[in-house]
Amino acid sequence: MSPKFQYRFPTWHSHLNFRMPDMKRLMKTSLYALAVLFVISGCETESGSNHEPEIVVESYLVAGQPLPQVWVHLSEDKDAVYVSNALAVNDAQVTIHLLGAAGQTEKAFEYVRALDVPGAYSAAQTQLVEGGRSYRLEVDAGPAFDKVSAQTLVPTLFDLIAPSSEAIEYKDPAQYSMLVTQSKFEDRQGIFVFTMEALKPTIYNLIPTYFEFIFEGEDIEDIDSIEWTTEDFEGLLIFSSQPIFEGNYEVFPDETLRVKLPWFAVPFFGPLKVTMSAIDDNLFDFQRYQLVQQGGSTLSPGEIPNVVDNVENGRGIFGSMAQVSHTVEILRNDR
Repeated sequence: MSPKFQYRFPTWHSHLNFRMPDMKRLMKTSLYALAVLFVISGCETESGSNHEPEIVVESYLVAGQPLPQVWVHLSEDKDAVYVSNALAVNDAQVTIHLLGAAGQTEKAFEYVRALDVPGAYSAAQTQLVEGGRSYRLEVDAGPAFDKVSAQTLVPTLFDLIAPSSEAIEYKDPAQYSMLVTQSKFEDRQGIFVFTMEALKPTIYNLIPTYFEFIFEGEDIEDIDSIEWTTEDFEGLLIFSSQPIFEGNYEVFPDETLRVKLPWFAVPFFGPLKVTMSAIDDNLFDFQRYQLVQQGGSTLSPGEIPNVVDNVENGRGIFGSMAQVSHTVEILRNDR
């Protein structure tokens, strides 16, 4: 198995960061990369490459939020140096359609070039994304390419009824939790991703366990003698779970569910932004196949499947989600 082409999604990690951190020597070896490399793999026996550029799209709809930007680029040969600006497609016609029950277009929203960002397109008018509705993306990049399209069913909006607390001691047995309503799907359970973002990531706020992992084997007499910047902790700023089915949480008869925060996912004391995202099928498919591509599987190389991206006549991802968030203060336990 060898990669056929490459593409880096410009905004993937700002929406959902699916990778789990490898703590060993995190600050000095950057084992946890926030930028996701999109690699399509296939079995090849020839040493040469016959890469033909394909249109690659990226966009994420969030229920209740304005229509998002759409990114349009070309794929690149696996052996070439990837230069995002050089591969940006700046003359495409981009449209997002709100679909009716029979798949017909109810409304069409035209996009215009975002002149300050190569390959980026913004909606010509402000329109909020409707939860529980289907949308189709269409990109016409000219006569050299077939029209690219992709469709998503946006998860329904759900509500945060109550967090268990506004502040909680680290490793409190009660655990921090969120009581939420369900995000409804016709043919499956809700699938959620739990994301934690440290808002005051300093060396002084590092949880002791994480500090020991990072500086294992080093003779540190005074924490003030350590030179550091926020970039040193980049891999710990955002920690997200793999997708988890609703049935793994505590579901109550009134169709609410309680989600508990795992303490191992908390690397810093101080304010922690906790976001719960209900994801669509496209994001779920992309993520689970990506895990296999990156080695999160027992499959042998010849059995590893290609990434499923649900884009017709192109590559990439057109996904959607619904989200709720809350910020909790993680307190030190000095007893």
